[in-house]
Amino acid sequence: MAKIPHAIIGSGNIGSDLMTKSMRMSEHLELGAMVGTDPASDVLARAALLGVATTHEGIEGRRKLPNYTSTRVVFDAASAAGMCATANSFRPTARIPDLTPVAIGRSLFPSLTAKPISTNLTSN
Repeated sequence: MAKIPHAIIGSGNIGSDLMTKSMRMSEHLELGAMVGTDPASDVLARAALLGVATTHEGIEGRRKLPNYTSTRVVFDAASAAGMCATANSFRPTARIPDLTPVAIGRSLFPSLTAKPISTNLTSN
């Protein structure tokens, strides 16, 4: 089974943890891009050393990466305020689980957000 290409938005603690876990432990996901806004980010530098496409230009920079259209899942691990912009930016090309503390996006992880799991992945 081919791995599902995904991107992580947010190069802070949550994004770093998700990057590490998805690269080391996931049998189903392949990290295609790491997105942040800090050009001096250690997380972005580490991702680049591991061969992952990176950008410090946020969502706009993500659109410029060559694998933009092949990304099927985008994990938003950035600020809660940015979740709506992220969701609108990637729709309809990718699924966007909300990992932000306020859980304003779609919930796929009820243990983290206390919302029911959505089985309909075609709409938000």
